[in-house]
Amino acid sequence: MKKLLISIALLLLAGAGYFTYEKWVKHSDLTIWSFIPADAAVVVDAKLVQDLKSFQGYSISTFLKESSGLKNFRNGISFLDSINGEGGFTAIFQNAPAVASAHKVSSSEVDFLFVIELQNISQNTFANAAIGRLQERGYRFKTRNYNDFKISEISNQGKTLTFIFYKNFFLASFTPYLVEDAVRAISDEEMLSFQENFTQLSKLGTNGLASVYVNYEKFGELIGAFTSNGTDFSILAGNYDLMLDSSFIQLSGFSYTKDGWLSTHKNQPAPFEMAEVVPENTAYFYHITSMDFSNWKEAQINYLRSSDTKIKVYQDSLKALFDFNADQVFDLIDNEIGIANLESPRSRDQQKLLILEVKDRDESLSFFSQLTERVALARNDSVYRESYSENEIRFLPIGEFPSTILGSLAEGFEQCFYIGYRNYLIFSNDLQELKNLIFSIQNEDTWGKSISMNNFLERANNSANVSLFVNIPRAWSTFQNQLKPDWSDHFKENATLYKTMDMAAFQYSYIDGRYFTNYTFNQPIKQKKSIPKTRAENGLRFISKLNSKAYLLKTHAHKNYDILVQDSTNTIYYMDPDQNTLWSQNVEEPIQGGIYPIDYYKNGKIQYVFATSKNIYMVDRTGAYIPGYPKSFPKTPTIQHLNLIDYDLSRNYRMAVTDIDGGVYLTDKDLNVLDGWNPKNLNRRALLPLEHARLGRSDVMISIQENGVINLMNRRGQFIKGFPFDTRQTLDKNYHLRKSNSLSNSSLTVISKGGELTEINLEGDVIKRHQLIKTSADATFQLVPDTGGDSFIIIRKEGNTYEVLDDTGNLLFKKDYLSQETILIQYYQFGAGKDLVIFTDTSNKSLYIYDKSGNLVTGNPLNSEHEISLIYSSAKREFQVFTTWDANLELYNFAY
Repeated sequence: MKKLLISIALLLLAGAGYFTYEKWVKHSDLTIWSFIPADAAVVVDAKLVQDLKSFQGYSISTFLKESSGLKNFRNGISFLDSINGEGGFTAIFQNAPAVASAHKVSSSEVDFLFVIELQNISQNTFANAAIGRLQERGYRFKTRNYNDFKISEISNQGKTLTFIFYKNFFLASFTPYLVEDAVRAISDEEMLSFQENFTQLSKLGTNGLASVYVNYEKFGELIGAFTSNGTDFSILAGNYDLMLDSSFIQLSGFSYTKDGWLSTHKNQPAPFEMAEVVPENTAYFYHITSMDFSNWKEAQINYLRSSDTKIKVYQDSLKALFDFNADQVFDLIDNEIGIANLESPRSRDQQKLLILEVKDRDESLSFFSQLTERVALARNDSVYRESYSENEIRFLPIGEFPSTILGSLAEGFEQCFYIGYRNYLIFSNDLQELKNLIFSIQNEDTWGKSISMNNFLERANNSANVSLFVNIPRAWSTFQNQLKPDWSDHFKENATLYKTMDMAAFQYSYIDGRYFTNYTFNQPIKQKKSIPKTRAENGLRFISKLNSKAYLLKTHAHKNYDILVQDSTNTIYYMDPDQNTLWSQNVEEPIQGGIYPIDYYKNGKIQYVFATSKNIYMVDRTGAYIPGYPKSFPKTPTIQHLNLIDYDLSRNYRMAVTDIDGGVYLTDKDLNVLDGWNPKNLNRRALLPLEHARLGRSDVMISIQENGVINLMNRRGQFIKGFPFDTRQTLDKNYHLRKSNSLSNSSLTVISKGGELTEINLEGDVIKRHQLIKTSADATFQLVPDTGGDSFIIIRKEGNTYEVLDDTGNLLFKKDYLSQETILIQYYQFGAGKDLVIFTDTSNKSLYIYDKSGNLVTGNPLNSEHEISLIYSSAKREFQVFTTWDANLELYNFAY
């Protein structure tokens, strides 16, 4: 239907058949702009066919070709060509000037008014033939009068296009009153046209493919057609050139402000340098710069106090209670402020960062340290500090501190933790996320180290007063949650298309009373889906059958991963990234669980610790054992699990050893048992290794036993209040720990084999207990946490059917496997839509890698008999999969 109507619209753009040749005399007092009403939200000035063709030579055209509106537009032109012979319409109308304006026409609809200037008799002749043929095909035409103007309508299948010919202009819309408004724009002296209302815009020409004009008041209302709320811009209007280059689309020009927040920025902008501390998982990032923050300070203070009375009251109360003058924070800032909203794996959480570039880090830390001490003294509380990976994390006991200097832009910091790093103070509303940031910086997982991000930033404006950067795939869930239901469904159905646009930037720079504006969108060249094939250089064959997965080991020697496997003779092989064997060693028994990197000597060089059922081994990259290793316990327990714990990344390691009888030992790095753990007897066998978590001021040790008992202990082995907690269920072995800033706000989720999902906080209170649906008595359930521990999926198995559910129990997809042997399931969550669910059919030695919609992303099953190891390179947008089966180690590469 929609294609048909667009086709009709395009046909009637050429309806000059209602005219005689004399109507082609041009009138100097009218242009195509004369018909556009002042309440248009967006107006595009272009040539109808020629500019559409110009898109074809750019990679960005892939997105534009496949988007529903433009696809229908292109199909419409093809239909027109077919009426009068192939290429007729395209040849005749390729240089026809046209404008199209967008209007909000209902609470959830946007429609367009099209105005085209007909220039010659060839177009008139084509129109006569086209309309005649349409009438022969049964389209209904009728006319009516409006303010002495003859308006025509063409109908088909319940939809009507309204149009009018006036002099040498043609106007059309599917919303009748838009055509009527266009008539009034030229006939009613009291009604302004768009051009008359925004005279400053009409003076600008275009150097790009087209010109785009925006009325921001109406554009904010137009956004309200898609979302539950409109948007109030502090801009009046703007005129931008549309330019295409490689994989970029860019609108650049000037915006004109009204009194509002943007108008406070009237200083020279500074370069964007804080990308080095913006983490890769940032969904969207507000960036504010000034070469003279002291000048912006006064404008910002006056704006906040006049526009938000709550901020003024809060600022005054902080000054009275704690002698804290929020305005003084501006004196610490050098040139940049950043606010990062991070992609959250959990829908109910929103992690944020505030980054301040400061003139003197020590002075700034002292300022906030003194403030914290005053608040602690006034509240009779202690000062919170925590050492983490050679950084000191501090707690600022002022809720919503960032909003005291930036207003609503920086809300969402109910709690505020911060660190000093280089010349930055970095605040977070989530203690765990601040630790994750430290880890990201150490691993160069930041915007500043990303090749693709640097390519994008080079194309955007490096020095702007105000910027909003959006990582579209990472911001997708937040965007989806703000849409109205109809539009939410549309974007869900077309998510793959829209997310081919990976980055967007909206930037404003003050220049002589107006704001130079850049809107930049990036669509990387789409990689072709590859079907992996094993090649000699991508695999090794060993003498004996392999009985382990390929362990990928972090090393000090290079930035890639070394590889370790174990065969059926219990020999381990250590290889470099090119699969050259560096050494081998027989350890007599299978490895129990994981292999952990350890900096035993605290000198930056990595060794590895692992366990068999009898011994614990510690070996370096050359195959040499650390003196004294391998070791066993004096009581010689049968080891079931090993975990390496570093409470605060200080390299003061602890080893957690669990035996098959439920005893838990906690030792130092030399296997000396600590008090309270010799052993801590939990009576029943543990499902998983002992895990440590630091939550605010509390350290907790977590162990779950096979009888359904959840144990939480402190570092001395003493039970935390509310534990042990007996679920009275036979549990699946896995659980999910949701980390937050305190025990009460953190939670642990388990699932029984019968499908009862239980979530408790770490004070032992039940948050929810929910029985998942099962349609057969033999249905079983398991919880599969992602490899980073941020979220989880649920597997419901009924017969040979495996159903994959999200963390709330909603079905994602299901698959059937005929195998009666074990199916191994893993979940990798990389964010930005790059989440993978892995099924390994051990009996058939087949590997299936699915996205969260159930699509097989590798094109065909791969070879595997054990769990896999997988790496994703965001720079290359490529996955590497390491598999083992029979005596083979194989490496696959794929992208999707």
